[in-house]
Amino acid sequence: MKVDTINYPANKEALKQKIESCDNPYLLFQIEKLLDRKNTVAPIGKLVGEYPWLIKEGVPRDMEVRTKLEPPIHSTIARYDSRMAPYLYYIGLFMLVLAAALINLMSNEGENIGVALFQSKVALIFGLLWIVFLVDFLIVYFLYLKSESKPPKITLYLRAFVLLFPPLRIGAQHLEDPSLQWIPFMGWSFRNEGLLKDVKEKFSIPMIVIALLIIPVLVIEWKFYEPLEAFLKTDLSFVLDMTQAFIWLAFAFEFIMMITISREKMAYAQRNWIDLLIIFLPFIAFIRTMRVIKIARLSHLSRGYKLRGLFMKARQGLLLAGFLYKIVSLKEFQIKSLKKKLDDNRKEREIIEEELVTLYQTAKKKNKKMWRKSTSQSK
Repeated sequence: MKVDTINYPANKEALKQKIESCDNPYLLFQIEKLLDRKNTVAPIGKLVGEYPWLIKEGVPRDMEVRTKLEPPIHSTIARYDSRMAPYLYYIGLFMLVLAAALINLMSNEGENIGVALFQSKVALIFGLLWIVFLVDFLIVYFLYLKSESKPPKITLYLRAFVLLFPPLRIGAQHLEDPSLQWIPFMGWSFRNEGLLKDVKEKFSIPMIVIALLIIPVLVIEWKFYEPLEAFLKTDLSFVLDMTQAFIWLAFAFEFIMMITISREKMAYAQRNWIDLLIIFLPFIAFIRTMRVIKIARLSHLSRGYKLRGLFMKARQGLLLAGFLYKIVSLKEFQIKSLKKKLDDNRKEREIIEEELVTLYQTAKKKNKKMWRKSTSQSK
């Protein structure tokens, strides 16, 4: 659809009335700043004449939390997935516990036979449970081939991807309706921003407590390991490894749940890079055991980043829970921090608007050249 001009007299009058009735200085400030750029963005007004959808409102934020929904059961594969989801969720969660123990025990440098036997048993159980997910995938694939109304192929590919690391199954969506995800105590839930916010709030307080557990662990490792080990007359390495495994488990579980609920997964991963850092830090210990790089330097780097990352994570959880707003001494700092984010957002919008203006002007010049060329050829 192409139009020459677009006038909104009714909208202007309604807007004037809204501005006159508005006493919010923040909103009035935003309107003033937008109007100050009217000359800069004037070409965009002409661009709207050719592309009216530029001024259409985008998809509104869906903040409604919808849980305990009825999953689709129209086909055999849908019924199978609906019934098996809770069982495979808990098996996947148990495998995540096993993975936490295995990954964090990689850093154990001693020759403790008991620890080695424990690792081998955990690895054996992990391998046996992996067969469960292999059988599940084969059943799903068989039902997929037999089903007349086939679910989206992407869901089948994701189930195959889960075989690489079965604990990812805790974040699997329904095969026939990928917008649904099974969550304990919430049942089948609709994945949207509202659910993401609700689950994140539920995680906030426990994650604060778990994040702070790293402090005594690191203090013992750095300063009091040998005296405490001599006093207790026991090997502390296994206890400390299991404590760190529990911390890793909590962060890995939260991240898998949150990123699978999120509709914008890359954006979520970028915003929560600290979580990824904490999750992948134990693999540095694995590299250390392979003697690829210097042991001491890498170990201290790993611990330092872990401490920094967990402190930042605790601060994020506190902010989400609203605790920092109750602390008067930190209130001004938080407001300034959020104000900076608003300013950055405004700058980003202005840059995008300027890119639109440049695109319009470039296209306009190109059209003029083509018109002149066609005119000269006709003569």
